[in-house]
Amino acid sequence: MTSVFLTRRALLNGGAFLGMSALLAACGQQAATASAAPSETASASAAASDAASASATPSPVITRGYSGGSKAPDGEYRKADEHGPAQNVPLPKAKPQQYPETFAGLREMMRDWIKARNYGIQTGDMQYVRPYMLDTFKSDIEFLNSIEKLYKEGGWVIEGTSEYQAESDLMYDEEAKEYWVLIRRLWTYGLYIHPNGKMRKRANTGNENETFMFRYRYKDGYWYLSEYRSNEELRKQGFIQ
Repeated sequence: MTSVFLTRRALLNGGAFLGMSALLAACGQQAATASAAPSETASASAAASDAASASATPSPVITRGYSGGSKAPDGEYRKADEHGPAQNVPLPKAKPQQYPETFAGLREMMRDWIKARNYGIQTGDMQYVRPYMLDTFKSDIEFLNSIEKLYKEGGWVIEGTSEYQAESDLMYDEEAKEYWVLIRRLWTYGLYIHPNGKMRKRANTGNENETFMFRYRYKDGYWYLSEYRSNEELRKQGFIQ
């Protein structure tokens, strides 16, 4: 999936959701019984906790194989499915790049981060996404750690990737020496497949709790994600209704 960091103007131009309709249709077909969209923190908890979907009937042990039922030829990207994780996922940039201290520079960094994050969700390899996030970006780090653990145990994720859309201009907090932007997370659904046969379903049915304040630090030519504040926090502070 192509990673994009969009302004509200780009969204209103109508091109932002090209390609999203197919995913939404798939969401309806494959995750019709899933709960409403969680926050990133809730997603992390759901992915990490076995107790949430324990069944009274023992579940079969799943052997991770190849998506599509066979090994894909070199260079052929194949999405994850019930047979196994995605294959030949395009690599993100090897390391963060230097960009100017402007909104345009921030958008470039976000494109890189989103691609690295989505790569990690599809492969369990988080080495490319971690350098973009300071330790204070805790909730997403915890979520990505839980996905990494899932893959190491033999599980994988079907869909589950996200895009992010800017909902405000770039603002500067003089006291904190940080920038911030209101961000909406765009996603459809995620299926978390565990090797013991358990499967967790999460679907974004109404965009609930999907607006965040992303905060950034800029140092030595690099943008870093430092924090995000939840929908609930933003409502209390009057940023959103």
